[in-house]
Amino acid sequence: MSSPTQALRELEPILRDIEHQRTQEVAAFAQVALWSVIVGGLLSVLLASFNLRIWALLPLSIGLLIIFVTYLNKAHHWRETFKWRVMNRLVKHFNSNLEYHPSQYIPLSEFRLSLLFHNAPEPDRYRGEDLITGVVGKTDIRLSELQVEYKREYTNSKGHRHSEWVTIFRGLFISADFHKHFHGITLVLPDTEESWLGGFGRWLQSLSAKIGNQPGELVKMEDPEFERLFKVFSTDQIEARYILTPSMMQRIVEFRKKTNAPIRLSFIASRVFVAIPTYHDYFEPPSLFAPANKLLEPATIAAYFEELEFALAVVEELNLNTRIWAKR
Repeated sequence: MSSPTQALRELEPILRDIEHQRTQEVAAFAQVALWSVIVGGLLSVLLASFNLRIWALLPLSIGLLIIFVTYLNKAHHWRETFKWRVMNRLVKHFNSNLEYHPSQYIPLSEFRLSLLFHNAPEPDRYRGEDLITGVVGKTDIRLSELQVEYKREYTNSKGHRHSEWVTIFRGLFISADFHKHFHGITLVLPDTEESWLGGFGRWLQSLSAKIGNQPGELVKMEDPEFERLFKVFSTDQIEARYILTPSMMQRIVEFRKKTNAPIRLSFIASRVFVAIPTYHDYFEPPSLFAPANKLLEPATIAAYFEELEFALAVVEELNLNTRIWAKR
């Protein structure tokens, strides 16, 4: 892995080239905006002199629409250029064993396999981007940003039907090799019931497993801090404790603190799945209207390295490169 300074030095010709392109795009946009306002404004004033009232605003409205569409087009082109020409290379500088696919994402089949949101309604909208695949140390890993939603329809007090999109998950979704084939299914989920309701909440969790809302049974763990933050369900209690050693529980707690988010984990087949909810949009370029040469600033490149470190931290934080078991 190279440093942000090395990456900046090696990528400088490309960065200068796309910064030059960005400057030209901004200048072209400024020309479109200026003439759209001038022409639209003058035509609106002319029509207003004929007392055409609301129709007088039409030319100016069209001018503003042209400005808006032009901005969207240029901002999209700038974003695509950055992801394909810069982010692609930054990922390679960060770790030469990784591949970056800006328009791809973890498939729905893998999201379902994780069982991390198996109680949620079936997704009606499943989107994502920024797929990173490859090997970190000895660990095969796949991750991407995901936004998973379902459509909820309801009738208000006046009898009018409405619909809204409800988020099931938005954030980073990670699938990594655990180097052990699991016979059972183990879920590590945020503990909201016990933290609010104490012993009654624990009883509700146990009941949830008994009536089939969760796979297997509720597993009581010995680590008080882990128990405060998480609830564990497993179809194999012995295997669950085999996976969630005191060291592993401590690592999960520390990872929870590092992400500052209600993370979810599952251990299925031979992989660990991790869902980190976040509204931060990773690996995005500076604004189209950012100060000149923004991409050439060391702090800008360092920020992308920090995002990559955060996204791939699960390997180090959960110690996945240490081969404790032999996979069969």
